[in-house]
Amino acid sequence: MARVRLRVPAPRPAFATGAVATASITPIDLPQAPHAAAARVDTPPLSRREKGRGSEGMPPAPTPAPHTAAREGRSVPAHARIVAEVLAARHFRHLSPDLVTRVTAVEAPKAPRHADAVDRVKRRLHQVANAYVPALHAPRDAIDAIRAAAGDADALRVLAVSLMHGHASTAERLPTLDLVGPALRRVIGTGVDLPPRRVVDLACGLNPLLLPWLGLPRDCTYEAYDVDARLVGIVDAFLQAWGQSGSASVRDVVGDPVGGTADLVLLMKAVPCLDQVRAGSARTVLSGIHARRVIVTWPIQSLGGTAKGMRATYRRACDALVADLPYVVAEVAIPGELAFVLDRAPGAGPDA
Repeated sequence: MARVRLRVPAPRPAFATGAVATASITPIDLPQAPHAAAARVDTPPLSRREKGRGSEGMPPAPTPAPHTAAREGRSVPAHARIVAEVLAARHFRHLSPDLVTRVTAVEAPKAPRHADAVDRVKRRLHQVANAYVPALHAPRDAIDAIRAAAGDADALRVLAVSLMHGHASTAERLPTLDLVGPALRRVIGTGVDLPPRRVVDLACGLNPLLLPWLGLPRDCTYEAYDVDARLVGIVDAFLQAWGQSGSASVRDVVGDPVGGTADLVLLMKAVPCLDQVRAGSARTVLSGIHARRVIVTWPIQSLGGTAKGMRATYRRACDALVADLPYVVAEVAIPGELAFVLDRAPGAGPDA
């Protein structure tokens, strides 16, 4: 496995509340975290029966009403059993039940036996969500630290830097955070007459922890959605502590798309993840919301550090994403990412 040198906190950090420079975090060597691009995820084998109770993460949402999916002559509610078993496993109990149900509907029919179906669903869920948070530690402690730092901008910036190590996508931004923040701030404001009043962050991960660097008005409503309840708990606590209007919610935005009108939609390194279960899902998500501006980004290098062919591949992916949608597309410079701004075409109505 390729290795990368990152500045990360100890596994269960004593979260500081004072202004501490990023450089004070002791560098250690860790295996490089999987990235959001589905083709670059190394999926380890998962056991058929995961034992143990509890999780360091947030408790899962209630299991959805079971649906019957009898096949091969069986009359038992097979898919409901799979969903229940997966959500009972400690490595998956923090995920959106709607996501687990949707993945089960796709993966279970491919397996000849119940145990094989459970394995397939777990593997796919690992690729969709769990692969990106190998360094997420003690989310409950993180939430307590955030709440304790409420109103202290310097302390919250320090916590944000520390916590962004917990997700692969945000961890990749940390070495160039002083450049990424201003670049995003310019893109959010470029060509927009008024600051955004509603921001929708889809498959947000820990992106909202960038708020201290974005300069959004505190009364701008920031809505963040993710399938991981642990990330949602951290993000929601951070929004409140920062004094930002809005909230974070557990939501499978593919199965339950976000609608309405938004000034700004963020799809940051999220398209490969959204398309992991079924190709074209990100396009469905994007077409369901009337956005004045969209910022969509992709990674530019593989786990091994090579960038060969990735820019060209994801430029084609962007073309496919916006084909026939009412957006004018422009590539913009954001360090470490292939980024595009999608501005709604003049005269395009809410149903366009």
